[in-house]
Amino acid sequence: MSKIKILIVEDELIIAEDMKEILQELNYEVIGLACDCNEAKSILTKELPDIVLVDIQLRSGDDQLQCGDDGISLAKTIKEKYNLPIIFITSHSDETTVDRAKAIQPDGYIVKPFEKEDLYTSIEIAFSNYLKSNSTQTDDEVDNYFLKEYLFVKKKYQFEKVRIHDIQWIKSEGNYLEMYCNNEKKYIIRSSFSELFNHISLKSLLQVHKSYAVNFDYIDTVKPNEIVINKTAIPIGKIYRKNIRKKLNIVF
Repeated sequence: MSKIKILIVEDELIIAEDMKEILQELNYEVIGLACDCNEAKSILTKELPDIVLVDIQLRSGDDQLQCGDDGISLAKTIKEKYNLPIIFITSHSDETTVDRAKAIQPDGYIVKPFEKEDLYTSIEIAFSNYLKSNSTQTDDEVDNYFLKEYLFVKKKYQFEKVRIHDIQWIKSEGNYLEMYCNNEKKYIIRSSFSELFNHISLKSLLQVHKSYAVNFDYIDTVKPNEIVINKTAIPIGKIYRKNIRKKLNIVF
C-alpha cells in the first residue's frame, strides 16, 4: 500500500515539524517541508503530493512559480498548474483573509491552534471530495476511486492508495473484485470487470477467464489452460484463448 502523500508549506519550522509528526502518526507520508515559495517549487518539480497544506501568511521568494507575496497566491498557482487539493493553515480568520482564500476555492481551511483531529478530518474530507470530482465514477460509487495511475480503496475511515500498474492479477467474486498486487497485498473492491475496464486504462491488463484478469507484465509462464504469476495458477477460459494468443503473440 502506498500512503497518501502530503506537502507542508509552512514558514514556522516548529509548527511544520509538529504537523509532520502528527501526519505520520495518522499514517500519511510527508514528502517535504517548504518554508517559502522557492522550496515549495523545488519539491513540486521533483515529486507531486496528493494534497498540499499551505500557510496563508507564507513569505514569498524570487521563484519561477511567480507565487506572489503569500500562501494564497502560491496555492492559486499550485491549483492551476498541478490540480492538487489545497488546505489552508492559518492563524488569521478575519473577513478579508477568508474572502481572499475563498476566491481560489480551497479544499479546506484550518485555524491555528489546531488539534490532531482537525488535521485528520480536514484531510480526509478534502481528499474524498477531490477524488469524487476527478474520478469517472458516479456519486453512488463510494467504496473506491480511480484516477489516472492510482486506485484509492476506502477502508474504514481512510483511503489506501494502490498503484494500478502494481496489480498482478484479479479474481471476480460476485459483485466484488479481489486484486492481488506485487507487494503481496490483496485489496477487495466493489466492482465488475466491465466497470473496472471502463475506469482504468492499463493496456497490459487482460481478461483470461470469466472470473480472472491478469497483468501480462507479471506473467511467468503461459500454458494451454493456465497462466502462472508468482507461483499462482490462473485458469484460461476457452473463449479467451484467441485474444490471449493475439495479445501475447504466442501459439499454443
